[in-house]
Amino acid sequence: MTTHHLAIEKKRIVHLAEGKFNLRTSKMTTGVIRYGYHDSVAVIDSTKIGKTAEDVLGFGGDVPVVGSLAEAMKFEPEALLIGITPPGGRLPEDMRTVIIEAIALGLDVYAGLHDFLNEDEEIASAAKDQGVMLWDLRKPPRSMPVGGGLTRWSKSYISLMVGSDAAIGKMTVALEIHNKARERGINSEFVATGQCGIAIAGWGSPIDAIPGDFMAGVVERDVLSCDGADMILVEGQGSLYHPGFSSVTLGLIHGACPHSLILCHQSSRTEISNIRDRPIPPLNEVADHYLAFVHSFRPECRVVGVSLNTSGTSNEEARAAVEEAEALLGVPATDPIRFGPDKLVDALENHRRELGM
Repeated sequence: MTTHHLAIEKKRIVHLAEGKFNLRTSKMTTGVIRYGYHDSVAVIDSTKIGKTAEDVLGFGGDVPVVGSLAEAMKFEPEALLIGITPPGGRLPEDMRTVIIEAIALGLDVYAGLHDFLNEDEEIASAAKDQGVMLWDLRKPPRSMPVGGGLTRWSKSYISLMVGSDAAIGKMTVALEIHNKARERGINSEFVATGQCGIAIAGWGSPIDAIPGDFMAGVVERDVLSCDGADMILVEGQGSLYHPGFSSVTLGLIHGACPHSLILCHQSSRTEISNIRDRPIPPLNEVADHYLAFVHSFRPECRVVGVSLNTSGTSNEEARAAVEEAEALLGVPATDPIRFGPDKLVDALENHRRELGM
């Protein structure tokens, strides 16, 4: 039985993605439009006026793109979401004016930045005067325990998404599996660990904003809040192979103590992103590396499937990448967006049954 609750009730959302509305640079907006429980009513990007989410992203239906907040107000939004993830999580100065304008119009404001809106004197004061809410998705929880490996005694089957590199589709595959599992009647829970996942799920903890000593403990607490579900899918972050983000990956491994891993990889990527002269090892080596860390706490853990991001490649190239991954690791592989997540759901369910859970 779950004990967590939605931090934010369902709202009519306008997305602020000025000059950045695309699959790569508006991750917050993209994720919420594709998977979120909110109603997305408009996107602000003056470079794409007249288009729809479907035109720009390939999904999202007829959500319109407009040039300003004033234009978006005719769709009666209740909240403004900062739809981009800027470098360093800093608030872009050109968005400050729009945020102040939104507050004056009575809109709540949601942001996944490291610059917290509630700690910005001008923005916080304006929000207080207007009686609107500021939701800083990346703000750490007040109470943070130290990890104790307690998820080893979970009643639920736990799977963690891990990657050969950062920014490779770990949240996407977790949500695709989660939605498909629920369609099948499986009691699945998704544990969000990043600002985009939190915006989509309505709850979770931003692991990259949590002090190192407490990362595993917070993940552990969030996972155990779902204990009793058939399957708990933990959103992955970073990669053990990326020196900039490996600490959050290890915190997730020790906090979740997963029964299985879904290994995520971009088929066209050969080097660790933004790291000079660091090739990605063969996927079987990547799998063994992850399992070496997990097995000290969960010796029965296995890599049960591979999720491939084959964007930018042809269908023929994508199918060849899937076949290569399956041959190399001996487990099912798929691109969950291009070919669907069914093979991964089957693999997780088969392993869960093998463990008698």
